[in-house]
Amino acid sequence: MILAVTTVTLFVALMNFKTVLATVYSLFSYILPLFIGACLAFALNVPMKAFERVFAFIQRKCRIKVRHTFNTYLSLIFTFASVAGLVVLFAKYMAPQLAESAVEIAEKVKAWYPEGIKLLNNLGVDTAVAEDLLENFDVEKVISFVKEHISVSPENIVDTVINAASSTFSVFITGVSCIIFSIYMVTGKKKLNLQARQVIYAYTPKPFADKLCYIGSLTYKTFYSFISSQCLDACILALLLYVALYVFDMPYAGIICTLTGIFALVPYVGAFVSCLIGALLIMLVSPVKALIFLVIFFVVQQIEGQLIYPHVVGNSVGLPAIWTLFAALVGGELMGIFGLLTFIPLTAVIYTLIKEGAVKRLKAKDIVVECPVDTMEKEKQRALFEKKQQKRQRREEKKRIKAEKKSRKYDFDDDDE
Repeated sequence: MILAVTTVTLFVALMNFKTVLATVYSLFSYILPLFIGACLAFALNVPMKAFERVFAFIQRKCRIKVRHTFNTYLSLIFTFASVAGLVVLFAKYMAPQLAESAVEIAEKVKAWYPEGIKLLNNLGVDTAVAEDLLENFDVEKVISFVKEHISVSPENIVDTVINAASSTFSVFITGVSCIIFSIYMVTGKKKLNLQARQVIYAYTPKPFADKLCYIGSLTYKTFYSFISSQCLDACILALLLYVALYVFDMPYAGIICTLTGIFALVPYVGAFVSCLIGALLIMLVSPVKALIFLVIFFVVQQIEGQLIYPHVVGNSVGLPAIWTLFAALVGGELMGIFGLLTFIPLTAVIYTLIKEGAVKRLKAKDIVVECPVDTMEKEKQRALFEKKQQKRQRREEKKRIKAEKKSRKYDFDDDDE
């Protein structure tokens, strides 16, 4: 009966695929604020756990007993205060530097445009299409095109204003709802966890419930470790690079360090992408300084990777570099920045589950699988060891024969006497 119902349901869904897709999309649009609130709650929970540990340590040292909810609300207040403080500091100190750097970069690009076109032409690159597009680009034509295709009657203006106001109000209400929902989730996370486990164990068999709870716990730990470790690593790398660029008086230090902190959220790849962008920006000022920047970036990257990263971050995701790059490419292609940040820990969870399942099955079958390269290397080592053993045995045999000859010579001398 289950097979028949599943087959009929799948057949009806495939025959009405557009309707099913529209229904799923509408349902997802309804629960989108809840999903955003859950993601925001997960992000807030990362610094909140750090504050909770600090407050619990202080209370143990001072021998003060308070309820756990007090620490939760206090940690939430400190988290919001920290985020607000970082935003104020960024807006006060970094935003003006970023704006000035952006203006300078635009001017440098305009100044380098003719030389760049000449260089590309010398290299054999056809730049005729790009030159025509840039030369014929006119802002007034764009404005007139917009005016022609958009009527500006009073009724349309009123409708546009009403639609914009309603859209703004809807976005505002959705944002406030997401924030309130995330606050409820982070303050009642223990109760929600207990209720979810109770429902799972009540309506599913115990082995399935154990496996499902284990997958949920593994997913939470992987995402938590990835977000916390990568954010901390990105901040440390950006700070070290900013200090180094400031000491060596490099241009565009603020915008380069900001890009480095953003791109460093992607392991193995992001830092080198920001290095390439920074070198191209500094090359607009001086090619020599661009080379110096590459050396500085390499030194800072090595210091951070060899001395700081293993102690602060460690192997937080547990995913090989090739699968990390694969997850970053697929996630970025499908869902942009959000996919870039979520597909890496999601791939790590799938990788861990497949690895554990494979190890368990191989252990049950009593099978040991080795890499052919490792097997060949072991065979070479074994053959080399046997060759050394044979040489040693031959040397010992020669020594033994030589010793016997000497002993026989001494015996003959004794008989003559």
